[in-house]
Amino acid sequence: MLYFNLYAAKIYIFADSLLYCCKNNYFCGVIATDKMATAQSIKEEISKHRDEIYKKDYTFYQIDTLAKCAVKVEAEAENCPLCAEMLTDMEKLASEYPQLLNSGSVGRASYEKRLNVYVDHLRQKHGYVREGFYMPVCIAVGLAVGFVAGWLSGYYVPCMAVAMVIGYIVGTAKDRHVRKKGKVL
Repeated sequence: MLYFNLYAAKIYIFADSLLYCCKNNYFCGVIATDKMATAQSIKEEISKHRDEIYKKDYTFYQIDTLAKCAVKVEAEAENCPLCAEMLTDMEKLASEYPQLLNSGSVGRASYEKRLNVYVDHLRQKHGYVREGFYMPVCIAVGLAVGFVAGWLSGYYVPCMAVAMVIGYIVGTAKDRHVRKKGKVL
């Protein structure tokens, strides 16, 4: 029951974000446009406006993640109609991100919310993860297992060290496997 409630909450949040985007015409007009947005046009738009924001803002607000998402969304667009709509919104966002980031906290929050919609869709529907996602997760799980094993056996440090190394190895292997499959943002 708890799993169902969490899953329903995630769907509600995702649907709320999509509704927000539709209300503000972020996804509207995809069929009416003659020119379909491409990842290359989005990258060009991003690089064209790069000098309009501070260098630290470019890194902090992960503008290159928008370009990486555009490549992945374009690859999935033929199988997913929502991805095809997202490409048009990404192109619009790529052209207006300097105004959003320079306009204050409301514009920045809007940019981050829209970027999170893309990342969440790619993660939930298509199985993409951020680079290096599994290693820290597996290390944390390894430390927890090592702590329990150390508590039961009385050898805290050796059990935690061995479990952490095993977590590091498993996490690195999973990251390598995901990278090989091409499912890394």
